[in-house]
Amino acid sequence: MPTTGMSGAAGAAGRPLVALAAAGALLAGCADPQPIDDAAYTDLDLSPDQELVRAEKNPELAAVPESIAEDGKLTVAYPSQPSPPFFLFATDNATPIGVEVEQARLLADKLGLELDLQPIDWTAWPLKLQSGDVEVVHFNIGVTRERLEIFDFATCRAALMAFFSRNDFEGTIESYEDISGLRIAVGAGMTQERILLEWNELLEAEDKEPAELAHYTNGQDMVLAVAAGRVDAAADDSPAAAYRASLRDDLKVVGRVNEGWPDETVIGSTTKRGDGLAPVLTAAYNELIDEGLYLEALDKWGLAAEAIPKS
Repeated sequence: MPTTGMSGAAGAAGRPLVALAAAGALLAGCADPQPIDDAAYTDLDLSPDQELVRAEKNPELAAVPESIAEDGKLTVAYPSQPSPPFFLFATDNATPIGVEVEQARLLADKLGLELDLQPIDWTAWPLKLQSGDVEVVHFNIGVTRERLEIFDFATCRAALMAFFSRNDFEGTIESYEDISGLRIAVGAGMTQERILLEWNELLEAEDKEPAELAHYTNGQDMVLAVAAGRVDAAADDSPAAAYRASLRDDLKVVGRVNEGWPDETVIGSTTKRGDGLAPVLTAAYNELIDEGLYLEALDKWGLAAEAIPKS
């Protein structure tokens, strides 16, 4: 749905056990037998000529604001730095692919517009959107109370975090009780850390052992730490965790939690506030959901768990 207001999750940082992982020291002498970002190790089609999920134009949805339609293009910003499965380059190192690109293409199809992809840096998207340089931003952007004061959204996916571990990990990680006594890799300052800090507070309030948090600066280092047994599990965005697990035969996803915990939040196609585009994109998403194309596009990238029943 086009969003104009929602509840946000609030949380105070506790004081759990925290370990700072120095990647250089920890990785020295540790050879990983399997490449991390090699297309040969995933079932996903990363070729430039992969089969695309396409939609038919709906003339009613094509009645987008004139300022959007006049050039015949839907200009969508995507990350300038690869972040699979949201965005990455195909095996030709030139063709942009990923779930954010897939959903942008489907929206353009429905609106009868040519898709114009513009790579930009994360820090630049708010200004680019407000200035009109781009019309939609696809950056895996969560809908928050603060952002709703400045932007409009057409909700497109659930906002989930996931835990991944080795194949021999027993059980699941879906609530605070499940992390007691574990050592978990996480990015400092990320939403996942905020949730883990609050879960540790709940454990300590019940006189249970909190999790030990090991901070890593990038997802690849977290993968190596999990695979080598230096941590019990790692917490990341659900799409990123699923993608990384798909590249390996020794890792698996062991649980998912909404990133708005204890409330719920969603991911949205982000537009300039008040330009009238978000309701049109919402209608397009709902038609894609009804046609099955929405789920087909998510499933193509292993993200069926992110599907929402209605935009």
